[in-house]
Amino acid sequence: NVDTYVPAYTNGVQAMPISYAHYLLAFADSFERDATRIREAYARLNLSPMGTAVLANSSWSVNRERLAALLGFDGLIVNSLDAGQISTYDVPLEAASIASSAAIRVGALMQDIHVQYHQTRPWLLLGASNTYTSSAMPQKANPGVIQNTRAKATDVVASAQAATLRAHNVTPGMIDYKNTVSASGAKTFVLGVEMLQQLDGVLAALQIDPARALEELDSDWITSMELAETLQRTHGVPFRVGHHFASEIVLYARSQNLRPKEFPYDQAKRIYAEAGKKYQLDQAVLPLDEATFRATLSPANMVQTRTGTGGPQPAEVRRMLASSNTALARDQTWVQARRSRLIEAEASLNRSFLELARKP
Repeated sequence: NVDTYVPAYTNGVQAMPISYAHYLLAFADSFERDATRIREAYARLNLSPMGTAVLANSSWSVNRERLAALLGFDGLIVNSLDAGQISTYDVPLEAASIASSAAIRVGALMQDIHVQYHQTRPWLLLGASNTYTSSAMPQKANPGVIQNTRAKATDVVASAQAATLRAHNVTPGMIDYKNTVSASGAKTFVLGVEMLQQLDGVLAALQIDPARALEELDSDWITSMELAETLQRTHGVPFRVGHHFASEIVLYARSQNLRPKEFPYDQAKRIYAEAGKKYQLDQAVLPLDEATFRATLSPANMVQTRTGTGGPQPAEVRRMLASSNTALARDQTWVQARRSRLIEAEASLNRSFLELARKP
């Protein structure tokens, strides 16, 4: 979908054209930041508090380093009071915040997709098998999986906030914040997994209609800014003049119910002359010929002529896709390495017990 053009919105209104791939990559990049947070948090959280006898160690000669290695930890929380009573805030607060961060983006994505169902002719919607018909209104295909995923994201955010509030204003050593890492208190992560599974189902069911998306772009003046930019970039016309010219074109077009492809070139010349007079230009003749004027109003042309890192232009989107795939492979490798490390630690623990059992 690098060359599938769709509208992007600000304040709920069509703003600029981008590609569908560019749109999806924006969310992929945001989830990659959560992946980075997980890796960073793991380094802090996978430290052993074991062997501290609650808070001040014991008189038994416990090798904490050996215990940490056998249990798959990467090191120690060194201070025994910190290990037993202070660091126990960390898991519920830091880990739950990552789940909440992901949930907020999932909720935003679901709301963005759900807005399509406010239209009579969406350009992005679910496959028919992933909706359900209203029990009363047979024309309605309700996007239940989108609503359910958004609701689950809300549950994750609420649960994460509960963990934070539970740890708030509690004297160290109390049980309140410790319960957040118990089986019942860890529901933030159970809900988070369920949310991501539901999100996966929504993404698999999404269907885009490129022709309808382009029709949506062509139905409004989403490329009007490009008129001002083109005048400035190619003819040195001050942006304020180009912006005024484009604004007046849009106002006239809407008063006459004209789409960009239908706009009379003679009216464009007239409006530019008036703008030039208003701003006292030496040359008040529209410097764009008709072919250039119409090409400037093309959503595809606007996307293809973007420049700079991170833009929606096809070559840059392909570069970002390659980078995203590299990041995904790195994340998968990291997860596999950590799982392998834990499996090996468990095997080592079992071997150690067997050796101990064989001793007379």
